[in-house]
Amino acid sequence: MKNDAGLQGVDSGLAGLRWWAWRSGFVSWMQTSWPGRARSHRIGLIFFLVLFSALVPTVFPGMAGGSASAQSQPQPQSEPQPTPHAVHLTQAEVWASTSTAWLQPPSLNELDAGDSPLLDAATHWQSVALPHTRQRDLGKGRVASGDQTSVLWYRMKLPAAALAPQGTRLYLPRWQTTGTLSVYVDGILAWQSRGDQAWSNFNYPLWIDLSGMLRAGNDAWVHMRMASKAGVGGALSTMWVGPAAELLPRWRWRTFLQTTLVGYWRGSYLMLGLFALGMAAWLRFGKHPGMQGQRTEAKAFAWFFCIALGQSLAALTFLVGDEGLDMDFVWFTWITLAAMLSSPVCTVNFLGLVQHRPRPRLSRWMLVYTVAAIVLALPTWWAGHGSVLPLLRLLLVPPALVQLYVVIANARSLRSGASLFLAAWGILAWPLSMHDVALQLHWLNIEGLYLLPYLNLGLLTLFLYMMFQRYIHALESASRARVVLTEQLAAQESELRETHERLRAAEREQTLLQERQRLMREMHDGVGSSLMTALRLVERGQTQVDVVQLLKECIDDLKISIDSLDSTDADLLALLGALRFRLGPRLSGAGIVLQWQMNELPPLPWLDAQSALHVLRIVQEVLTNIIKHSGATAITVSTGEALSPRGDGAPGVQVCVRDNGHPFSEPPSASVQPGRRGLANVRSRAQALDAHCAWLPDSGGGTVFAFWLPLTRSIENAPAVEN
Repeated sequence: MKNDAGLQGVDSGLAGLRWWAWRSGFVSWMQTSWPGRARSHRIGLIFFLVLFSALVPTVFPGMAGGSASAQSQPQPQSEPQPTPHAVHLTQAEVWASTSTAWLQPPSLNELDAGDSPLLDAATHWQSVALPHTRQRDLGKGRVASGDQTSVLWYRMKLPAAALAPQGTRLYLPRWQTTGTLSVYVDGILAWQSRGDQAWSNFNYPLWIDLSGMLRAGNDAWVHMRMASKAGVGGALSTMWVGPAAELLPRWRWRTFLQTTLVGYWRGSYLMLGLFALGMAAWLRFGKHPGMQGQRTEAKAFAWFFCIALGQSLAALTFLVGDEGLDMDFVWFTWITLAAMLSSPVCTVNFLGLVQHRPRPRLSRWMLVYTVAAIVLALPTWWAGHGSVLPLLRLLLVPPALVQLYVVIANARSLRSGASLFLAAWGILAWPLSMHDVALQLHWLNIEGLYLLPYLNLGLLTLFLYMMFQRYIHALESASRARVVLTEQLAAQESELRETHERLRAAEREQTLLQERQRLMREMHDGVGSSLMTALRLVERGQTQVDVVQLLKECIDDLKISIDSLDSTDADLLALLGALRFRLGPRLSGAGIVLQWQMNELPPLPWLDAQSALHVLRIVQEVLTNIIKHSGATAITVSTGEALSPRGDGAPGVQVCVRDNGHPFSEPPSASVQPGRRGLANVRSRAQALDAHCAWLPDSGGGTVFAFWLPLTRSIENAPAVEN
């Protein structure tokens, strides 16, 4: 046995080496075949293959060639045993018992008097083919009492070739009856239904573990006891017996298609219904300016919620498990029937709103019929007659016919893709419904699938299509609104641009008019007045006046007026430099030395042409007075930053004109003689600039003219300046 275990270990090691060699070969092929691919892509694909190879034996043990327990814990044997294979059982033997008990004890040796002939060799068993069905007998069901039972035993022989002491499973796709089912293996109870007699997990595949119940190398017998209510009949499908790894994929796929997928589908349906209910509340009670028809859409969403709720409740019929129900089966039957009855009327109202084809009178009649049918189906009168349940299903036919008429009529009038799809869905619903009815009445092979749970795929698809259309419509509306807003914005920009151009044109005209008026005033009051004075002096022959000097002053005034029009970019130093250029020759001619001491100054944003002319006139007037009256031989002009002399601490710049002539003190404003308006004009111009000027005696002799200018102007309307 140790040698066998060693050989198995060597085989496992060789298998692992072969697997690793295959992986390495695959990696080499990828590196040679895809040289241009990114290394991360190759590593990701290798990781995926490794993960897939590790998960396949766990998730799908049938694909790995055996169960995980059989591979991880090999059982050493003295001699090789044949590998069991699954067997499909299509034949059985049946025997009708006279027992009236619903359930039996755990062993066949403890049966009651009605079932005790089961083990008697003289008991006659009848051979039948699987699937085996017993048709309903409605007449017998009406006269039978609610407690009367009909018991049928099935017997099948399990060949030893399909059996193993461990890991053997019995797989039954479906059994169906109103009653109970018990499964015995070699006389021992292996499984027994525990749920409600009416909804006893008929849609769940049976999966029974036979481990520990079989003897190696021997055949086994399976007995199944089906106890049914009288008249309801029953059905048993074919069976599979064999290793779990071989049968597990079949059982998983059957379980997925019959129950798991239905549960997922209905859960998604119900979630969409809750979403529709939230949308209905949002549209109904919220205030959404600009949204048209929101009340209609709220009703459509509310009707879809009712459809989803009804279909989700109706689907519970196919999802009742082995644990049974928490309520009486007759009331559960009534709830599911009421849910199925309410679906057509909700569907008709929903389609009427969505497809804009309302039928209020038909909807009212359907609502009346639905309420009457739900009341008629109350289990107060048929609770003891379960065999009439299929007849109650006939109540679904009239509303289903109306629903079919509505979808076909809407398709004929609309001829859209969605309406035609719904019409095809409505027509297809009838053969699917007939298929499920025939399956429930045991007219078809019971190993087939119930299709009604998937019937409302059409409505769900329509709802998703409606939401998609709403989303597309919102995108289109947003796109159109964006286009309209863009056009309106472009129109507004064009209008604003035109308005701005008109304002700039008007401003330019206003500026030109003001400059023209200013120049006319300056020419009239300054140069014009000086020229007229010179002309009058020449006409009168008053030669004692220096006419040439007067004309030069006129020319300087004209040049200064022209210089004030040049853009100085708020630079006071440039403005003073232009004045030095104009008055420098005149000062030199008068024998006065001009010293220029300039420091960097901050810009003056308010220094426009009018203000520049005021500054030039003030400095010009001061220099002219020095030339005429002070007898000075030197003048120093300096600049610098300084605070306001008013004591308010305002920042500014200061221009100082210092001469070495006769001292000069500023006379009071009231003592200025008529015709001598030079100092008054200096004060007026300084006031217009919100500036400050003063004449101060110099400590070394002479006079200092201090002219302070603010960095920012506080006076916008300058007073008139008299020349």
